Amino acid sequence: MVDSVNKIIFGLFLLAAAWEDGREKAVSVWLFQAAGIAGLILALLQGDIGIERLLSCMIGVGLLLLSRLTGEAIGMGDGWFFVVSGLFLRTFLNLKLLIYGAFLNGVVCGGIYLLGCLRGRDYKKKTIPFLPFLVPVWIGLVMI
Repeated sequence: MVDSVNKIIFGLFLLAAAWEDGREKAVSVWLFQAAGIAGLILALLQGDIGIERLLSCMIGVGLLLLSRLTGEAIGMGDGWFFVVSGLFLRTFLNLKLLIYGAFLNGVVCGGIYLLGCLRGRDYKKKTIPFLPFLVPVWIGLVMI
């Protein structure tokens, strides 16, 4: 029961964050705080707070470090999203969400770049929000 509620609340958090990221290319701090508190409460209810959740949050910490090292080529919001998602998801599922999302993002961005080359436009500096790509990935992971 708690696991189903966990997936539903995480799905709502993902939808809200993806919507904000897609529209404004930023996610509000209050959304991260609210989802973080909910994730922590659910992890405590599941009795699953410990090394597993800490490792899952470390995926986001690694993204935050990469963001800092690359001058925010990877957005800080993406790193914070994965820190919070670590409270909801086990390490392997959180890692799958990141890898599959990055793959889908890469395919779409590659297509946009190729289309730009064919049309004679330069899309090298164009930025694409990452979190909206996680929605279809999450749906696929939950369905399978």
